[in-house]
Amino acid sequence: MKFLRIFIPVLVTAGLTVLCIVVAKWLTGMVPAGEWSELLKATIIVFVVASALVTVAWSAYFTYIIRNTMKR
Repeated sequence: MKFLRIFIPVLVTAGLTVLCIVVAKWLTGMVPAGEWSELLKATIIVFVVASALVTVAWSAYFTYIIRNTMKR
């Protein structure tokens, strides 16, 4: 049972990372060439990575709250 407690979060984090990379590549590929294109691409990448980090942090906090509630 301890194996699942470690394996599932690792699997979800890895899946979210892969999804983050795919979405960032897809969105930056849609940016038209121009004067501001590099800044727009960097902004998209920062936003996608920050969103993934917030999702992982929120998920960890939610799991912590659920675990403490179940112990009581």
